[in-house]
Formats: sequence, structure tokens, C-alpha cells
Amino acid sequence: MPVENKKQVVIILFAAVIGIVAVILMSNYVKSSIEGQTSALAEQYNAKQKEIVSQIQQRSDQQMAALAQELERVKSEQATAMQKQMEALQAAQKAQAQQTVQVKKVRKPSLALKTPVGKRAVTVMIDSLAAVGGLLNAGDFVDVIAQLNVPSQDPDKKTVTAMIFQGLQVLAINTNEDDPGAYDDQQASASLKITVAVDPQEAGLLAFANKNGSLELALRSPDDSDHQMVKADTWKTLADYVLKNQGLDIQNPDGESAGKPMENKPSIQIFRGGKEL
Repeated sequence: MPVENKKQVVIILFAAVIGIVAVILMSNYVKSSIEGQTSALAEQYNAKQKEIVSQIQQRSDQQMAALAQELERVKSEQATAMQKQMEALQAAQKAQAQQTVQVKKVRKPSLALKTPVGKRAVTVMIDSLAAVGGLLNAGDFVDVIAQLNVPSQDPDKKTVTAMIFQGLQVLAINTNEDDPGAYDDQQASASLKITVAVDPQEAGLLAFANKNGSLELALRSPDDSDHQMVKADTWKTLADYVLKNQGLDIQNPDGESAGKPMENKPSIQIFRGGKEL
């Protein structure tokens, strides 16, 4: 082979080797460049993520701080409002206590000043139902019905019912001397202390009747001041009354016969002063 051909072959091989080396070097450079850019991008991404997380954390901390501050403000306002309510309640209780003390200090006039001249104030304990169901006021006028325990050898004749007083003025019911219409409290009570005005003899008789029996009150109109003669209530008087007014002859346990019913005959009625004689 001529020398020139050999030189050409060597040159070609050398050029090929250099080309291969260049390609390898270029490939390494490109790879290194790509890795560097990738690393840089990764660092930038991580830095950006850290910055975003930091901003979110900062905003969250700010919001939490603002929320905590708002909660403290609301708590403070509630505490202030609660304190004001407590102060207002204490003031109201104090005012109510002062009013109660003032009411207690207000003294009512003596009952003696309300007792009519020549009368005596006497108090008796009467069941609420027997005291017109508790529907009484100071100033009312009542009749007193007594069921008396009468000593007797006959066991069937131990009691007698009679209207013993008429037109007694009620001075007080319990401690109520003035306020009208305290019906709910009076009806809720089992018994009532009724204070009435009586003359000295009536005072003794009322105390005697109260001790030896039970009392019942009959409310009367304030315009009715008449006193009537009323018989004692026994089986006979009841039988006579029913026979006369209803025409019914009821059995009389006392053994006394009732009077015969009056015949319906023409009669003359005589009146004096508006009353039948």
C-alpha cells in the first residue's frame, strides 16, 4: 500500500477517534448540564415550596392570633356584661330587701281604733269552708251558727244547731284588716282566725259556744240589718219546715211528730211596717 494511502487511513482513524471522543465529551457535558439544571430547578422548587409553606404558616399564625384576640375580646365583654348583670341583680335584691324592711316597719293602726264603741274584738278559729269558703273581707257582716255539744242522757240528743248571733261585724281575717279580696290565700288555708265585734255579753257567749261546739258563719248583705227570731235547728224544726214548704212528711228520729200541713184556705194577711204579722 502506498505511503500516502496509509497516511490518509491514519488521518481518518484519528479523525474518527477524535469525533468519538468529542461525542462522548459532548454527551457528558449535556448530561452534566441537564443534571445541573435539574438540581437547580429542584432547589428552586423546594425553596418556592418552603416559601409558600412559610407564608401559609405565617398567615395561619396571624389568623390564629387574630382569633385568639377576638376570643379574648368576646370573653372580656361577656365578663363585663355578667358583672353588670350581677350588680343589677344585687341592686334589685338590695332594693327589694329594703322595701321588705320598709313594709315590715310600716305599722298598722291599732285594731282598737277600728272597734266600734261599746263593742269588743273577739277572735275565733273557724274552718275555711265554714267561714263562707274563705270569701270574707274585713268590714263584712255575718250571722253565727253554732253546733253545740249539749250534755244529755240520750245519746241521740247530743248536739243542737242554732243561729246564736246576727249581724256581727268582721274586723279582721287573720292579720288582714284592710286589704279586700285575699280569697286565694284564705281558701288555701285550712282554718281562719276571724275577729268580730261583739258586746260584752256576746263576747262571753261566743267564747263559750266556741269552746263547747263548732261555729259557722253566714254572710249577709250590708244593706240587711234586720234581726229575726230563728228557732233552733232540730229534726222536728226541719221536719216542720219541709212539711210546711214542700208538703213532705220526713221521718223524725226524735220521735216527735211534725205538725200537719196547713190547708190551702183563703186567709187575710196583715202587714205592719212592711212585714207580715
